[in-house]
Amino acid sequence: MKKIVLVLPCFSSQQWDSQAEQAWNIARNLTADGWAQCCILASRLADEPALELKNDVPIHRFTPERSRWGFLRKYWQDDFTDDDVAVPGMELFLQKNQFDLVHIMVGGRLCERLAAVLQERNIPYVVSCRSGEFRIFDAAQRGRSRSHSAFTHYLRSYHGALRNAGRVLCSDHRLRRMLAQRLGDRQVECWQMGVEPERFSRLSPLNFKEFYQIPASRHIVLTIGRIGESGNQKMLLETLSMLNSRNWNCQLVMIGWCSSARYMKSFMDLAVKCRMENYLTVIPGFPPGDERFAAAFQAASLVILPARYEVSGTAVLEAWSAGVPVIASPAGAAADLIEDNVSGRLVMMHDFQACVRCCEELLDERNRTRLEKMRSTALAQARNFRWKNCLDKLVGIYEDVMKIA
Repeated sequence: MKKIVLVLPCFSSQQWDSQAEQAWNIARNLTADGWAQCCILASRLADEPALELKNDVPIHRFTPERSRWGFLRKYWQDDFTDDDVAVPGMELFLQKNQFDLVHIMVGGRLCERLAAVLQERNIPYVVSCRSGEFRIFDAAQRGRSRSHSAFTHYLRSYHGALRNAGRVLCSDHRLRRMLAQRLGDRQVECWQMGVEPERFSRLSPLNFKEFYQIPASRHIVLTIGRIGESGNQKMLLETLSMLNSRNWNCQLVMIGWCSSARYMKSFMDLAVKCRMENYLTVIPGFPPGDERFAAAFQAASLVILPARYEVSGTAVLEAWSAGVPVIASPAGAAADLIEDNVSGRLVMMHDFQACVRCCEELLDERNRTRLEKMRSTALAQARNFRWKNCLDKLVGIYEDVMKIA
């Protein structure tokens, strides 16, 4: 049986996100199918076990060594990541154990350091890249995006690791094209993670509104993703404030964790200013498989994904599977998945009025026929991205890389 390692910034129910969901589904499904024995490596939070076994998948956690200025970065930079930290235990683990392939899901200097260990030992590896890391497109900026310099700067931090990878996997085609210009077309592929449609279409026994004490008459507007400047949730808060001033009676439900106390404080201050503090539910996240997650989609009238640099394709597919209309910024996978006015709405998030208009269109019951057609189209598309189909493609990529090595 093949031995596959997946490397993540963190793997915690307290900071669960689409990346952790992706790694977890890859590891548990490939292990359950008997194709490989997978394990997950991640940085360790203070209260987490160093070793944990979940569904026959070992999860190894290692304490990171942050720079002496790390505390300042974490306070001021709302989207602090672990890309620039050193994790000596993780490097030692890769040096001492033998694997058939390593899938690196971190970027920056951490990716560069881990790749150097693997190159020295001739262990093949693939690297996953996300648009949010490179910031190649800003959906909240008017006119031409000026993110090319950010792309170049971030690419430089681990260009060697990408150049020597067996394959580079991208979250969307815009990023794939830009990386292919630097690394070569054959080395870079676009791979979209999957969804379990039945989990979200099957009626949940949990009454989400009752559980979170949300009045039954309110429309739930749901957003999924990490909370911060790049998530653009402040614009969403102002949008719902405008909708409620027009008597739409909406409750904003946010599922995601925030790495910046500074941003969270300013967000809650804005909620008070907009008189939205009683129309706001913030949920840091759910453990994998928690019934409340699917119930949140089923209770929602609308899903809005307003991220500036990257919209999670997983969140789009989950909303489609639950039959909920989606409004998203044309960033990341959303631009590839959503056909505007057919399977959802794409809105540049600097256009506040356009976002409000789209919300009103999709909340208005007089547009029921149009909405049903949109739901039907979206659900059919979501079924094409079942995890089995996506994993079959990924296994093919893994096998190609191992053959070349």
